Amino acid sequence: MKFIFSSLGKKIQVAITGILLSTFLLFHLINNLALFAGEAVFNQMVSFLESIKPFIRIMEFGLLSIFLIHICNTISLYFSNRRAKTRQRSPLSSETSSANSRNMIISGAIILLFFIIHLRYIWYSYQAHLFFGPETYYDVILRNQLGYLGHTPTSIFYIISILFIASHLKHGFQSALKTFGFLENSKWKILYQSSIIFWGFIPLAFILIILSIQFKIIH
Repeated sequence: MKFIFSSLGKKIQVAITGILLSTFLLFHLINNLALFAGEAVFNQMVSFLESIKPFIRIMEFGLLSIFLIHICNTISLYFSNRRAKTRQRSPLSSETSSANSRNMIISGAIILLFFIIHLRYIWYSYQAHLFFGPETYYDVILRNQLGYLGHTPTSIFYIISILFIASHLKHGFQSALKTFGFLENSKWKILYQSSIIFWGFIPLAFILIILSIQFKIIH
């Protein structure tokens, strides 16, 4: 039990939960790619997920638990490292750390706001079935309203947020691999190279979906 709450234990928890969250992003992307197949296919896919809602609820609860474990351990490690650096900080490192802290706060706030907006509008609309008239699940995604992907300012904010997430994923994968002892300049270099699937290709695919909606390729 003591190991779980140690610095190394927390790093391992952050690494494992980060990989699990990245895996979720892959499946989430696969579902969203159904938008390219047309309204009927996408609505059929969402309807199937609705038919197994108890199972989906269990997965969502598990995902929330993974997310909270990841966030709590990341915050704990951040402040532990900050306290350690404060004891041996030089004027130059103080200035650099302050800049890094400000960047982390800004990017973290943007990503948090992104998740709140995504859950508040699209996810909640699906759960509560807040549709109007003949609207379908497909139509909700494409709404030209704040919080939905047919709305240009919202789409721009989504793209910016995804770029921040991509940067976070890249750093996260590098840290996770080092935590497990896979060094970049060793025979495990292929793991660093293949991680581009998660921090590069998946975010890019999400951005392409948003742009396709904005340019009426998906309509």
